[in-house]
Amino acid sequence: MTIKTALSRRRFMAAGVGSASLAATGAQAQATLTAGAILERMKTEIGGPWRDGGVDHLTAGGPDTVVRGISTVMMCSLDALKDSLKAGCNMVITHEPTYWSHQDRLDELQDDPLYKVKLDYVTRNNMAVYHMHDHWHALRPVDGIHVGTANVLGWTQYMHKDNPRYYTVPSMTLLEMARHIQSRMKARTMRVIGDPTMPVRELYASYGNFGGLGGAQILDNVDVMVIGEAQDWDLPMFVQDSVAAGRKKAFIVIGHVLSEQWGMEYAAQWLRGFIREIPCKYVPIIEPYWNPSRPVMEINPKI
Repeated sequence: MTIKTALSRRRFMAAGVGSASLAATGAQAQATLTAGAILERMKTEIGGPWRDGGVDHLTAGGPDTVVRGISTVMMCSLDALKDSLKAGCNMVITHEPTYWSHQDRLDELQDDPLYKVKLDYVTRNNMAVYHMHDHWHALRPVDGIHVGTANVLGWTQYMHKDNPRYYTVPSMTLLEMARHIQSRMKARTMRVIGDPTMPVRELYASYGNFGGLGGAQILDNVDVMVIGEAQDWDLPMFVQDSVAAGRKKAFIVIGHVLSEQWGMEYAAQWLRGFIREIPCKYVPIIEPYWNPSRPVMEINPKI
């Protein structure tokens, strides 16, 4: 699995980097890169068809927004917007929404005070925000979220080639696996179901949301499932009852943000492979939850 690092002259010209201005000193021309031109390049690099519709779209700014730098974030929180600007980036590529719903619908938000605050912030700072969910999961040869998360866990070599959601890792106890994930992801509020001393080797990973009982049959073939989040009354209870029935099964819930944001770290690497004129930076977002044993306040309340 390699990250593309070269952009041919032909594709570079086709991507349309915008107008170039030549300094009076005769120095090399500098390109003006717009949000629209960046999206056109992304379409050619995704490795599959680019589909209009769905949730992927510009949620702030427009295609003509001149971009000084790109940040990749897991979720476009106000903190992520602030940190992106601090990093010199006025285009944010976010995996999850800007306006608190998967589709980023604005029907009920037009008069909402917080929506107005957030909209004013991105408008005032001439920012563009692109919601990239469906296409990043559709990255080929492997889902971009899974590439980044496997990288941070050090488990890339353990992925099954026919289905990268399955792993066969060196044998360890459930507690050792949970501590490994917690350490690598710096997770504060992970949750685990199962016997801490149980050996685990075969696992299935579904980062982000995994709702319903689709995991019931998957659990038959693995020791442990590692997910982002689920409703407590469906799959988590199914695993709990499996353990209560004497089955050697386990479940690790990392949290939606932490389970997927490493895929957006990989997104910044991916972008740097074909966008050379401006910086492309990964901006981690603040984990909003804290544990009573370690209370913290990391959310920045200053606009």
